[in-house]
Amino acid sequence: MTGLVLVSTLMRYLAGSPIGFSDELSGLLFLSLSFLSLPHVLNTSQHIRIDLLVRTLSPPLAVAADIFANAIFVAFAGIFAYQAWDFMAFSLQIGARSEISGVLLWPWMALMPLSMLLCILIVARNGLRGLARSDDEPSEEGLS
Repeated sequence: MTGLVLVSTLMRYLAGSPIGFSDELSGLLFLSLSFLSLPHVLNTSQHIRIDLLVRTLSPPLAVAADIFANAIFVAFAGIFAYQAWDFMAFSLQIGARSEISGVLLWPWMALMPLSMLLCILIVARNGLRGLARSDDEPSEEGLS
């Protein structure tokens, strides 16, 4: 994206004619970068967490807060995926293309629901891993 904008800018000022589709393509690449990074960041737990309140909770309440937060995220991601799928399907139906370069838009739009569905799967997998870990831990009664 940076290279495309740089070359287009240089061509605008040096040759007097920028690359006509650079703005559209940069926008589509930014959309791809943004939505494809969401599942990766969620999978590697590199996302921003505000855990100031959660740190003050007891372990059972912290687990409940985590479950609540994940439920809210799954609800948001599900609704977003549903709406984005409808938006993408309509774009496919009418054969929507970008204004300047004529690039088909539905494949780029498909990244939005795909990304959200991957995020839901990652949250579900992490939740199942958490359950498996809690089953493997010995109870306090067994330690006495």
